[in-house]
Amino acid sequence: MKRAVLILLGISCMFTACSDWTEIRTKGSLVPGEVENYRYIVHNTNIFRRTFSWQDIASDDAYVYDETQQTDLVALGDNTKYTAYYTWSQEIYDLTESDTDFEQAYRAIYYSNVVINEVMDSEGDEEEKQEVRAEALVYRAEAHLALVNMYGKPYRAESASTDQGVPLMTEPRVEGSLPQATVSEVYDQIIDDLTEAIPYLPDLPEHTFYPSKCAAYAFLARAYLYMGDYDNAQANAESALGLQDGLENLNDYYGGDTYPDALEDREVIMAKMVSNRFRPSSASSSSSSSAAGYLVLNEDLLSLFDQENDLRYLFFTAPISDYSSRYVEGRVFRREDFYDSSRGEGRNMGPCVPEMMLIQAECLARSGDYTEAIEIINQLRSHRFLSGSSYELSASNAVEALRIVLEERRRELMCHGLRWFDQRRLENDENFPTQTVTRILGEDSYTLAPEDVNYTFQIGDYYLVIP
Repeated sequence: MKRAVLILLGISCMFTACSDWTEIRTKGSLVPGEVENYRYIVHNTNIFRRTFSWQDIASDDAYVYDETQQTDLVALGDNTKYTAYYTWSQEIYDLTESDTDFEQAYRAIYYSNVVINEVMDSEGDEEEKQEVRAEALVYRAEAHLALVNMYGKPYRAESASTDQGVPLMTEPRVEGSLPQATVSEVYDQIIDDLTEAIPYLPDLPEHTFYPSKCAAYAFLARAYLYMGDYDNAQANAESALGLQDGLENLNDYYGGDTYPDALEDREVIMAKMVSNRFRPSSASSSSSSSAAGYLVLNEDLLSLFDQENDLRYLFFTAPISDYSSRYVEGRVFRREDFYDSSRGEGRNMGPCVPEMMLIQAECLARSGDYTEAIEIINQLRSHRFLSGSSYELSASNAVEALRIVLEERRRELMCHGLRWFDQRRLENDENFPTQTVTRILGEDSYTLAPEDVNYTFQIGDYYLVIP
């Protein structure tokens, strides 16, 4: 039975009811109808900087070992969505509950559509109007890409034209319902938007929260990777790296508890902040309400690190006992400790230079050029290990190189929101199929197997209608 989604009805209360968007005066002396109004919209980071983060809890990067914390999570019940995502529930939101992350993504799409559909008729320089419209196209593509990888089926070339994706919204509507597009239709729109945007964007942004040509190439590389189109993924990753290829050397920061924020980090191509932060609380607490605040790392992930020399392990992880006397077992991801909480920053979920290097290396390994793939991996690792320690890896064939690349990808991009999407895309990989994941929470056991329907989160019943 075909479903439609009441996205617009679910978020219409967030939008001002104006007959024309330019009736809204954005600030100061701006005149309605001027291109500057639309630039102000696309540079509003409160609208566009957030993206999903619950997939980190669902991914095999996370695992709650401590029995006390497990007990607390079970006791929380409906007071948090942590347990529902952690156990891959198909009923995360009931008929009365809205999904704020889902709505936030479509809010960004709505504002993007306003700009895309109106800015070219505004007053102002033609080149500037094209640039503003191109930025909105990137925002729309990024939101659709995140949505289809949370709420749509994984991309499979043989079935993408019929597999259920998510609603495509390409007009700034605030009422009515939308049918769920197929996975293929969503990806086609994403690629069309990014490709159309590229000629009109600056090579690099003024601020990392803003779209750029480099960011558009990066999102294309990410999209093509999820599609299994490795030639195009590599080409776009290399185009992004041709514009930005800087790496931070972790030796420069280790021991000082400092790290560049998203505006200064030379690796960030386009910053996307988490909508839900799972950083440890610095205060010990015996209340169960604090239990969901820990992004505890899976021992399988931690075992991939050289725990004596890899600065990603030494700098960005810590024992949970450092943060709470209540919970003892487990190691937590602590990178958010180094971001400016006054600006609401968390770990970056947007594209970065290491991600592009890893996409390039993976595609090279898959094409058989494993020597160059390993060279790229070693270049990255040279910035991640204690000075003077051994970091270089080697491979004797393409399959071995691909395994090394995928393991490095998991180390480098842990808790950046991408592992869940990698699990989805690698389900049917002939060399490295996704493994069955089992979790124990309280007295219950939960299993996630390859091809499991729970790899696709359900759109909340609050939004669904049957035409």
